[in-house]
Amino acid sequence: MAEKKINGFDEKQIMHLYAYLVAYEESGIGKYKSTKAMLQEHPELLEIENFVKIVKCNESNAQEMIGIDFKSLVNEIYHKKSNGNHLLSLLAHLRNSIAHGCAVGHCGKVLITDFVHPKYKRPMDFSARGCIEFDMVKYITKILNKIEL
Repeated sequence: MAEKKINGFDEKQIMHLYAYLVAYEESGIGKYKSTKAMLQEHPELLEIENFVKIVKCNESNAQEMIGIDFKSLVNEIYHKKSNGNHLLSLLAHLRNSIAHGCAVGHCGKVLITDFVHPKYKRPMDFSARGCIEFDMVKYITKILNKIEL
């Protein structure tokens, strides 16, 4: 019998994605406006910042993101202007992509798609598209769970 998958994720991977959402929300990092402020309060997250430096962050506009074949990317994300807050941007776009059902599993990677909220823009435009290795999600979740509130 074939293994049941949802959006390309098996049951175990879905549990890891859910664990990321819980860790993101419970850590409170969504409240920060800059990576610097977040790291000052939570220096343990420097471990994530150093780890995710392998992710190539590109600033792009929504129209350019339409033509990106993000299935061919590895550890690369295109997002709107982040003012140098690449870590916060990556964490937030990953969270939004999972929470809104837009994350897709593909060959051991997580394909990330995030949109500008329709309240602010019609039609909806991409705010981010990219791809990271699934193991990176597990590692980030592990570090987020260490945060002392």
